Amino acid sequence: MEPKSQGDNKGKAKAKDDKKSPPQKMTPQNMTQSLKVIQDLRITRSGLSKTMKAIKLEQERLQTAIKSESNRTATSKFRIEALKQYGKGSLAYSSLQSGMEYFMSEDKGFIAYVQMREKNSVCVLADPICADEDLKDLIEEFVKEKSDPIFLHASHKTAQVLAEMGFCVNELGVETIIDVQNFSLSGNKKQSLRQSRNNAKKDGIQVVEVKSVDELLFKAFKKISDAWLKEKVVSNSDMQFIVRPIVYVDELDVRRFIAVKDNEVVGFVIFDPMYENGEVIGYIANHLRSNIDRNYSLVDVIIIEAMEKFKGEGKKWLSLGLSPLHKVNDGDEFKHSKLLKANFQYAFENANYLYNFKNLARHKSKYRPEMPGAKEEKVYCVLKTRFLLTRMYEVYHVLGVSPVKQTVSHLTKKTVDWIKGNMTPRALIGKAMLVTGNSTAPSSCDIEDDSRQSNDKTE
Repeated sequence: MEPKSQGDNKGKAKAKDDKKSPPQKMTPQNMTQSLKVIQDLRITRSGLSKTMKAIKLEQERLQTAIKSESNRTATSKFRIEALKQYGKGSLAYSSLQSGMEYFMSEDKGFIAYVQMREKNSVCVLADPICADEDLKDLIEEFVKEKSDPIFLHASHKTAQVLAEMGFCVNELGVETIIDVQNFSLSGNKKQSLRQSRNNAKKDGIQVVEVKSVDELLFKAFKKISDAWLKEKVVSNSDMQFIVRPIVYVDELDVRRFIAVKDNEVVGFVIFDPMYENGEVIGYIANHLRSNIDRNYSLVDVIIIEAMEKFKGEGKKWLSLGLSPLHKVNDGDEFKHSKLLKANFQYAFENANYLYNFKNLARHKSKYRPEMPGAKEEKVYCVLKTRFLLTRMYEVYHVLGVSPVKQTVSHLTKKTVDWIKGNMTPRALIGKAMLVTGNSTAPSSCDIEDDSRQSNDKTE
């Protein structure tokens, strides 16, 4: 059967994401019987650049899964059905995010991508959504339509198929995955996780799941997220594409856990579902936020408590997401670009002003993926060898990273800091003393007296 795409009667084509009708109106609900006090959240509107009504409308446009079955178009239904059947990858749910285009094969599945500058050049999000036995055929059909794709965040299985087709396969980083049923907090190496949970209890922090987002929670989420972005060391925005836009309103099978202290929400984690054979088999912790200053990680506390609930439900996996460029060490398994490998390795070690590569990897290492109950899986960037670095610059743009702009900003800041630290009168006099061999630098009083004498002579 020929692949079908929305808006194309010939069969093969691309399909832009369907326009969705606004979701049904939500009524405020108590989060849980034991925490009715959260209804009295003390939230202010300071810092919000838009009215809550405008923000809400914007969020509804971003909503990825329509709650009402009757509001879904035929192609939207097809994608959601395929997702529930084959979407076991951690980024499968992100294929529904706003702005995606799709290559769809009715009897196999679909591939989500965004268009790049050249007509046949696209950036594919993670793995195709299809059965394992259809993976090769679906990719081959897709490459006939889009001859120069880049697959970002591809699994080992997808990388193997593409390598056989002559693509260049480079490691992009590692994904940390928790085996929910076998993970344990015991052992000296996980002491920091246990300590975080214990300290949170001492602080009177409670973690609960919220089933629906009312207006109070909406405001709380927005307030926390805005504060979190302002405190980010590297950038005031999230990485895009492989981290779908944060959505505060209700979504299909998405779960939200919040941390509450003194009747106020102080942190939250949003978990996107992973599917297999029509069932949710696990989640990815996709958005982690907190606005409370503590010497322990509040988001870890939320993850640990959520994991306990997932375990009781029989869920299999919890992904902590990708650590970009971490442990990139391409071997002989795939043909790869040595230039791209060196670029990734250099960026991880020296370009953390582009993204917090090291801090992200360090945070996930607390879950000890080298021990039973957790693991790291390689994630790949797959592309053709033509103009590698030029094309990777386009990929950075898709991800919301601006290497040139951020490098200039970083160097400017370093230069300003150097001038401030080295061009003060004390610093200049100290350097002069070193040059002349006089190790006794004048005191601040001597400098002040010299300045007065100079002024007297001028007068």
